[in-house]
Amino acid sequence: MSNKIDIVTDRNVFVASLLLAAMVLAFLAPKAAVNVDEMLHYPHAKKVVNWYFSGGADDACLHSPDNLQYYGQSVDNFTALVNRVFVIENEFLTRHFTGAFFFFLLLVFSAMIAKLLTGNYWVSAIVVLSLLLTPRLFGQAFGNLKDIPFATGYVAGIYFILKFLKEFPDSKWTTVLYLGVAIAFTNSVRIGGLILFAYLGLGVLVLLIVKPFLLKYIISTKLCFVRLLGQGFLIAIVGYFAALLFWPFALQDVVHHPIESLSLMEHYKVSIKQIFGGNVIWSSHLPWDYLLKWIAITTPEFLLPGFIYFVAFLTYKFSKPMSEQLFFELFLIFTLLFPIVYVIAIGANLYSGLRQMLFVIPVFVVLASMGFYGILKLKEKKVLRISATVLVLVFMLAPLKHQASTFPVDYVYFNAISGGNKKAWSNYEYDYYFHGIKEASNYLINEIGSDTALVAMNTQMPNYFEKIPNIGFVYTRYLERSSADWDYGLFGVNYIHPWQLKNNTWQSSKIIKTFYHKGNPLAVLIKRENKNDLAGIEQIKKWNWAEGEKILKNELQTDPNNVWLYVNLANVKLAEKKYAEFDALLNKGRAIHPMYEPFYLLEAQKFYNQQNYEEALVALNELIKVNPRYRNAAPLLEQVKERLNK
Repeated sequence: MSNKIDIVTDRNVFVASLLLAAMVLAFLAPKAAVNVDEMLHYPHAKKVVNWYFSGGADDACLHSPDNLQYYGQSVDNFTALVNRVFVIENEFLTRHFTGAFFFFLLLVFSAMIAKLLTGNYWVSAIVVLSLLLTPRLFGQAFGNLKDIPFATGYVAGIYFILKFLKEFPDSKWTTVLYLGVAIAFTNSVRIGGLILFAYLGLGVLVLLIVKPFLLKYIISTKLCFVRLLGQGFLIAIVGYFAALLFWPFALQDVVHHPIESLSLMEHYKVSIKQIFGGNVIWSSHLPWDYLLKWIAITTPEFLLPGFIYFVAFLTYKFSKPMSEQLFFELFLIFTLLFPIVYVIAIGANLYSGLRQMLFVIPVFVVLASMGFYGILKLKEKKVLRISATVLVLVFMLAPLKHQASTFPVDYVYFNAISGGNKKAWSNYEYDYYFHGIKEASNYLINEIGSDTALVAMNTQMPNYFEKIPNIGFVYTRYLERSSADWDYGLFGVNYIHPWQLKNNTWQSSKIIKTFYHKGNPLAVLIKRENKNDLAGIEQIKKWNWAEGEKILKNELQTDPNNVWLYVNLANVKLAEKKYAEFDALLNKGRAIHPMYEPFYLLEAQKFYNQQNYEEALVALNELIKVNPRYRNAAPLLEQVKERLNK
């Protein structure tokens, strides 16, 4: 009996939790979906590797049209190097196992922070379990090789800073070296890791204020003073310059280019359409509470009791003299709150939910786990302790069930407090990574079999068909699908306007299968029995208006929600100056999609043709309200303003 009790120690439970995590990650990595960002960053990683192998002659990685040269993306680059050196055929499998490895490290360092602050491995085990049951984080463990590794470096950096401060002023050289490497790695993924230098400096400064005798000791002890200067120098050199070794753009100018990259990351110039609060908003114009709202609606409920207790107990500690424990707990909560406050204060261009701020979630989980362990130690509050434990365990079932039933789209998680996934669909960004395309692609491959087919998608993910010679790939927007040549269309619903989703006017009558996630449509498969819609549009382009109009009107009988056909028919009537018929087509089209940009542009063009320039300007201004970045309107807007002398 005693032997069994000895086995169940806090350390053994922690080790068991890590073994469980490792097995889960290893099992799921081969089953993970490729995300749309991988199709952008991995080709760039190959260019980075080419730069090294060519001795800098192939400099394509320095001139990316997508600003990718500003990313260190060291982990992406590492996978490209491994795949090239070892000639690995399944390149994305390498990436997904690499992602799993860095997520495992994230678990380890998060757990070690808890151990460092509490001295107890039970808390570490709670941290590991809690992180595994945080879908927004765990669901991106495999394919997100920027935000997850950055979070790993961020947490590792915090751990070694805390360790350095605990040992200060007699900090060990091994701690110093590990801290420098942690900062270097974080910066090698994204230059925002420079914040760890600031954390270290702030920690030392506050520690000297709290313990003024340390400053006197350091100044009066020459050996200690010199050693601390050397350690600071080592951290700075390793943390900064080692980060640049696998980043060609930074190596061109080791001072200005990293700073230029930091400035770009803080105010990213690329604006992306986002669904937020049921509206379409450009990421450069999102409300200030965007991040706070996403944290509120995606944080698993089971973390809240522990976090609330931690904050409440921390507040209680303020009534007592400052202790070393309170100092470190305040430091940790600062590393959670500062990045959030900072990005809100500077109006950073955020998008895709929590993706760019995932690195603060592990810190939140550590604090919540510490709070939950504090509840478990309330010996005199048995009722509270038991109630909280039962509540947390029950709440843990929700994310666990979600993950088990939705993988690999498990990252799309909204808590019950916000109304769950059912309420979030069409109100917030859903499957922005297009993980749902994996299941749909596998289904389509079986559907096509040995036949020759051209597949259209509204996302650039040809990887699922690249090694299948009888299947071709073409990209097209969902609403403009009739203008492309394809046999099967596989379309995610992420970029479809929320008005259409809510009013059910987005669905084509030619959909043969819908793929669901928690009861919500995630992707649709369309089979083209004929290509009459494409033929009609081609006839219109050839000025065979009567023939094209006849074909498209017949097509609308079979696919009445195809709003793009109304756009093409309205173009014909506009060219023929049949304005009454034009207006009728516009009204019918707007009943399907009232905020569709081409309708505003067509209306403005009609007013311009009628020399009604004021009305044309009104229509264009309405278009700009709907989509301020609709470039197709720029030439007409310039002409209208010229006519109005504006």
